[in-house]
Amino acid sequence: MISSKFVGIIMLVPLLFVGCNDASKIDNNKETPNAPAIIEKVNISSEKLPEELKKYTEVSSYTGDIDGDEKDETIVLSTSAQKDQNGEFVWDDGQKWALYITENADDAYILYDDYVQLGNVEFDVSDYYMNDGTDTKVTVTISTGAGLKLINYSYDKETHGYAQEVVYDTDSITTGGINRRFSSSQ
Repeated sequence: MISSKFVGIIMLVPLLFVGCNDASKIDNNKETPNAPAIIEKVNISSEKLPEELKKYTEVSSYTGDIDGDEKDETIVLSTSAQKDQNGEFVWDDGQKWALYITENADDAYILYDDYVQLGNVEFDVSDYYMNDGTDTKVTVTISTGAGLKLINYSYDKETHGYAQEVVYDTDSITTGGINRRFSSSQ
């Protein structure tokens, strides 16, 4: 698994080389090597948590006020991989991963639900200090042998859902992903 120190470094490296994600400075009609992708923001609404996701094994969770309503929500990262009798994950070459936010047992905002080949998914919850206060963001890191993707999610009070913004995606700057030669993670 990737250590949190390594994930932090991975998250900073694209910003050091290409700057902040300012849509006004990037022309999406031009090929811009090493530039982060500016992808249309998507709104994620609350829905009934699918039975399949309820059967996944929890990897990690966080409880706290994410949407600014002064009530706690819970973010759950889970996977289709199961644990053995010793409580250790039985990882395959790939498995499905899900990340969702719940305020009650039945409804969830499903931020991520996809198959990841030869990789893993992690998340961070951070407060971004903006001009008018704080904006809590959930950053998801999807790391594989052939790619890296960083996605930010933040609560949108106007739509009552979570906005998704892809911050960095190696698929947007290469034609076939990447081939990671070395990773300090274990």
